[in-house]
Amino acid sequence: MIALGHHPTFSVLFPFSQSQLHGHCSSRKLLAPRKDQLYKSVSKPRLMMALASNEEGSIRIGERLYLGMDFGTSGARYALIDKQGTIHSEGKREYPVLMNDEKMDWVRSWRAALFSLLEDIPIHLRPLVASISIDGTSATTLIVDSNTGEPLWRPFLYNESCPDALPTVKSVAPANHTVCSGSSTLCKLVSWWNIEGSNKKSALLLHQADWLLWLLHGKLGVSDYNNALKVGYDPASGSYPSWLRSQPYSQLLPSVIAPGTSIGNLKEEIRTQFGFQEDCIVCAGTTDSIAAFPCSTCNTTWKSCHFFGLNSCY
Repeated sequence: MIALGHHPTFSVLFPFSQSQLHGHCSSRKLLAPRKDQLYKSVSKPRLMMALASNEEGSIRIGERLYLGMDFGTSGARYALIDKQGTIHSEGKREYPVLMNDEKMDWVRSWRAALFSLLEDIPIHLRPLVASISIDGTSATTLIVDSNTGEPLWRPFLYNESCPDALPTVKSVAPANHTVCSGSSTLCKLVSWWNIEGSNKKSALLLHQADWLLWLLHGKLGVSDYNNALKVGYDPASGSYPSWLRSQPYSQLLPSVIAPGTSIGNLKEEIRTQFGFQEDCIVCAGTTDSIAAFPCSTCNTTWKSCHFFGLNSCY
């Protein structure tokens, strides 16, 4: 079971400028940054919500807790729950405004928010955490070095469109496939592939949640089948389809496992730094909307489920 228990998504788009866009990709409905944000650098994200945690001793002896983190459009949050779904601690952070050449450095900002959330977890609860998982915005894509995990290109955000790649994708994918949209992960991969010339052999595609989880477990190249849908993965067959595997850029595709599957133990240096137990595991993540849906009360056909920034109807 995935270690996610409370997943409100974020609706307010974090503003950034059109000058950040590269190649032929574009971003939709994004606000221009205010002048006071352009050169602002924040070393530590500001805590946005008071932590609500049980007093030490109120948890039964031997009870374990489960940590879920949600990375949305404007910030990140965490919830620490037990097997009954009781929240023992929760909090959230805005993404710090970290600039690089007058552009928002999303990678540094996400990394800072992740470790700030870990610091926000009450010290007496950290040894009780049995597993950790993360959800991220769907189709937020990173191209990283397959040896170091460091990004080779700035991230493609979830709402960016790459119309230059769409004809190529439509020429190989079945009609009306999920990837046949300019904002799909596959279009972002193809757009990068057509621009980049030197780093293709050492490149790897990861989604936002994949990369953040890698910072915790250290095993590169692992994704989940919810995040991988928009790059063309077929969860019904449990594999990438043949039309995708035959493309030269398929070498960048990550391996895919079920959301919530254990990937490995938390890295030793992180356990030592924050005080987690040696047996704490890191599990495959999912997308923000999928994580939010199980936490709703939707349990009948055609009941509408509304979240900030999205609307899912079942």
